[in-house]
Amino acid sequence: MFAFGSSDTAFVSPRHALYPHMTVFKNVLGDLSLRGWNADEIKARTKEMESWPWLSPIFYRACRELNEEELYLAALARALAPEPEKLLLELPEKPSPRISEAIAHIKNLFTLTITNNKTGTAWNRQI
Repeated sequence: MFAFGSSDTAFVSPRHALYPHMTVFKNVLGDLSLRGWNADEIKARTKEMESWPWLSPIFYRACRELNEEELYLAALARALAPEPEKLLLELPEKPSPRISEAIAHIKNLFTLTITNNKTGTAWNRQI
């Protein structure tokens, strides 16, 4: 995840930045305590995220075991973990059905505000 000077914005790229020796769970939720989240908040967020159908099959797997599609999904989950207000997505050239499913899920959380097929897509949280 790349923050643009604020925890309100997250960025996801097909060139993910995940720790390969750690599970998706630890990559996704590992830095929330550094952001000031308490244990109860992290536990609640974990329970919520592990129920997401596009994330649950890989949530407790090590990143080194994942294919490129699954790594993108893990990077997407990592960007969503701190509940950013804005999410910038650089989609793979040909998103897989699983990535499309994840994007459909995210559309329930965010509203599409900017589309640029060459540089990515920006979403703003619904109010």
